[in-house]
Amino acid sequence: MLWLTCRQHRMQLTITAALLVLVGILLLVNGHTAANSADPAKHFTDLYTYLSWLQVVPIAIGVFWGAPLVAAEFERGTTKLAWTQSISRFRWLGVKLGFLAVLATLGGLVFGTMMQRWVAVFPTDRGDTAFTSRFDNPVLFAMTGVAPAAWWLFGFVLGTAAGAVIRKTLPAIAVTIAVTVGLMIGVSNVRDRYAEPELVALGTEPVGRVIEMVQDAAGEVTALKVLPADWYWRFQWTEAAILSGASLLLAVAATFAIRRRS
Repeated sequence: MLWLTCRQHRMQLTITAALLVLVGILLLVNGHTAANSADPAKHFTDLYTYLSWLQVVPIAIGVFWGAPLVAAEFERGTTKLAWTQSISRFRWLGVKLGFLAVLATLGGLVFGTMMQRWVAVFPTDRGDTAFTSRFDNPVLFAMTGVAPAAWWLFGFVLGTAAGAVIRKTLPAIAVTIAVTVGLMIGVSNVRDRYAEPELVALGTEPVGRVIEMVQDAAGEVTALKVLPADWYWRFQWTEAAILSGASLLLAVAATFAIRRRS
């Protein structure tokens, strides 16, 4: 089954691997150049303008990896053959979904690690490169650390579940795009609520992201609500846990969908 899965999806796997290699080379060259430059911010901006588009990779994973996984089998009618052999439909789905889910997660983790190392080249204690903060920039937050692994996994499992339920590739693709985009927008708006912010007295230099000013009855600002910069990993793992939980529920939904439909 593993060999068959690799063979059936070798095009998607090859393109994804090539993308990771290309991105890795670009990050390595740009980071090395910036580290030896008097103006590292320029090198960051030059590459980030294009890299920011890679936040849509989870959508592509869902569209090209996930949506056709089951839906294409239904459309071709090959499920009637595959599920009448010695391999049950649950093992068939479990092997394909599990194996590709692991690869999608590892791919996202590799991508997040590469981005993490690249951003670390640019100092955040200088005014001209303060925008490189992974915690303040929602795009960088979703593309660094462990968050990409969870997003890639979610995109893939969502596409698979949509294909299993709808049984048509194009509608499954449309659902995958709509739901993933909607969730990305929603998460970016509620990410600050993963933890209760700390109160910082007015006049104290806040080390982190200021999200609110606290005022007294007279309207005078008395304190700041801040998300400390060292909460970055706490928020990363929180988001990864949320998306992983959602992915698990979607995997269960896909399993019930193929059980209900022979």
